[in-house]
Amino acid sequence: LLRGVCLAGPSIKAWAGASSLRQPLRQSRQRDSRTARHFVSIRGPEAAALLETGEWAYLDVRRVEEQQAAGVPALPEYGAGLHTVTSHVPGPNGMVFDASSWLEKVQARFPDKQQKMVVGCAAGVRSKAAAQVLEDAGYTEVQELDDGFMGWRAQGLPVADALDRR
Repeated sequence: LLRGVCLAGPSIKAWAGASSLRQPLRQSRQRDSRTARHFVSIRGPEAAALLETGEWAYLDVRRVEEQQAAGVPALPEYGAGLHTVTSHVPGPNGMVFDASSWLEKVQARFPDKQQKMVVGCAAGVRSKAAAQVLEDAGYTEVQELDDGFMGWRAQGLPVADALDRR
């Protein structure tokens, strides 16, 4: 019937009983409860709008050296501001993410699990891992900067020198 198409797992049953191809595609994207993702990935302009309200904190998971080389989002002086809690650190075989140690640092800074946070990194990879850890720990207001700081900068959003932050 469909040559060159491989369907595996529950998608076959969903496809066989579906009236259109859209239904099995949606079903095949669902995750089980062990890997459910509820945080929202947003682009730079959406993140900037949230941060401008003063209610949202920007949690930068990049290393300080990265911030010094590339800059940081320029945020209003009021509100929740910019916070750095580095997620991935150099290890013997590349970058290492000690999620429990990182989470302890975040919890010390943000004990309120309803704290509104935009989590960002350089390109949106580390921030997704960090946002998932936050969500698993019970944080309920987590948005993740999908295109990272590189996307923020490429879209012409305000940038500050990391050394200006004191």
